[in-house]
Amino acid sequence: MRASWAVIAVMLMAAPARAEENSAAREVMSHMARGARSARVGDWVTYRFDGGAGGMRIYYWRMAVVGEEKDKEGRDAVWVEMEAGMHPSMKSPLMQMRMLVAREGEQIRYDAISRLFVGGPTDRPQEYSQEALDHVLKTMDQEEKDNKVPDPEDAKVVLPAGVKPVLRTGKETRVMTLAGTVTVVPVELVMKKTVVKRMWISREIPLMQLAKMEIPGIAHSMEVAEYGIDAKPRMVLPPPSAPKVRLEYADRIFPDLPGMDAPKEPADSENAP
Repeated sequence: MRASWAVIAVMLMAAPARAEENSAAREVMSHMARGARSARVGDWVTYRFDGGAGGMRIYYWRMAVVGEEKDKEGRDAVWVEMEAGMHPSMKSPLMQMRMLVAREGEQIRYDAISRLFVGGPTDRPQEYSQEALDHVLKTMDQEEKDNKVPDPEDAKVVLPAGVKPVLRTGKETRVMTLAGTVTVVPVELVMKKTVVKRMWISREIPLMQLAKMEIPGIAHSMEVAEYGIDAKPRMVLPPPSAPKVRLEYADRIFPDLPGMDAPKEPADSENAP
């Protein structure tokens, strides 16, 4: 999936018709065409997640583009850092990731990660071996397929009688966020008259172009807290000679965001740098 249009891609996959034939998709694309730009080095955005439970499961997630170089296949690529923590400024982050991701033109390709570093609150960052990285990417790809909203136009998809995902939008408007007031297009994904997800798409927000998102059924929400264009690298990388994460450890130490059920287990001491 192409990164800076990630939210748009998700919506188009959920749409019951091709983009050019769907009024909801046209509204969003028209909004984005009025000034949205692709990701650049320095772009960053921080989101506030509320996992329900009366505000007891609130955490923050930050994404930033912090550098660029050629990857091992000679493709143009950028370094993307991600952090998760309990404070918007990522004091004592619970997770850090840094990945080298290929790009086509101005679009970042998250299906083309060639290097990956992962660090935890008590673990020094480690680079994944190629074997472990391939395993992680395969797992992520399968999870994305499993979580994809069924497309009723797909003859292979059998939906229950009367169930048809519907994507609908409102007109372009202004909405208040934790990061200030931005121009958005509101989008709703509806199934059997029930709103499954609400999103507010904004061309003003870098990287994800997402201002807000709500999942009413489980009381989860996501809202932009801060963003800017001055990101610098924050992860301290291990020396080239440091041991890499091997395949047998990939599942165990690949980080889960706060609020996930599966706990993170520490890496084996034999594999620690």
